[in-house]
Amino acid sequence: MFGNTQEFGGDLLATVHEEFGKARSATIASGYVSHDIINEFEPDFVRLAEEQEGFRLLIGMAFYEGLSQKMLTKLETVHHQLSDVSGGKSGVYVAYNRRFHGKIYSFQNGGGNHVYLGSSNFSRSGLQGNLECTAQVLDHKTQSDVESYLDFLFNRERAVEIIKADITVPGSKEYKRRLSLTTLDDLQKYDPTTINPSLFPHFELPLSRIVEHEKSNLNVYFGKGRWARSSGKVTPRPWYEAELIAVREINSHPLYPHGNFLAYTDDGYIIPMSTQGDYHKNIRSKGSLSIFGQWIKGKLQRTNALIPLTPVTQDTLDIYGNDTLKFYKMAEGKYYLEF
Repeated sequence: MFGNTQEFGGDLLATVHEEFGKARSATIASGYVSHDIINEFEPDFVRLAEEQEGFRLLIGMAFYEGLSQKMLTKLETVHHQLSDVSGGKSGVYVAYNRRFHGKIYSFQNGGGNHVYLGSSNFSRSGLQGNLECTAQVLDHKTQSDVESYLDFLFNRERAVEIIKADITVPGSKEYKRRLSLTTLDDLQKYDPTTINPSLFPHFELPLSRIVEHEKSNLNVYFGKGRWARSSGKVTPRPWYEAELIAVREINSHPLYPHGNFLAYTDDGYIIPMSTQGDYHKNIRSKGSLSIFGQWIKGKLQRTNALIPLTPVTQDTLDIYGNDTLKFYKMAEGKYYLEF
């Protein structure tokens, strides 16, 4: 194994250099990469793409978390170079169906496959700086399973060339647009002190069960991206796009809304809402699904419980200090929302 310490195998960087020197083809799938490591191994990428059987790199988190402009430009340049010299058989890809956080290194050298699995990202800290734990896979059945899994990851349904992905650059105008709260500012407002929720009956919608699923309806941003005809690129779903799914025991509650209603939020907004689908289980804002998402995610962000472009989890709710959305029925079609 390689722990990036002399007591446990030394650093993985030296072994990766050695493997590239012998390889006829290679595939790396990593949650993150670093600019300096891409520069360091770029000649190996090109050699395998040009003279041997190819090289593929999958970056698992970039589509959802974004890349710096410098890194994005570098990776797009490397992709074009690899694709050009290999006739499209080599390149740089990103996962766009679901986040990939694993670390897989696979080298084929004519005498068999050398596969490494562990915690080491394809970065300077992952290969040399951090204390990590990565081991070579010696079992042939497991090697075969890993190769099948790589084929699964690189399938068109889950990965796309980086030049065909709309990657967010943190700090850019597009990044700020995706995080904008201007839609909420267009809503009608009221003075929340004029409503005493304790005077009205209510039902509760627990969020803990919802956030257990990575691609829950609070986290649709992390689901499969959408292909945009105008640009020909795959784009993440809007960051604030969200709806809630009420289970049968909740959507059958006598106070539960059926169809259109107005939500008077505890911070002064009036959101036109609707319940749709089987048993009216889908709770969403009318017009744009992002309006309701802007309200609930915005609350989490303003209290530093949620970092933009990261999932809403149970930890998020724990930091926020509340995991329950309360609906107080003031009148038919009018609810006070407390979160």
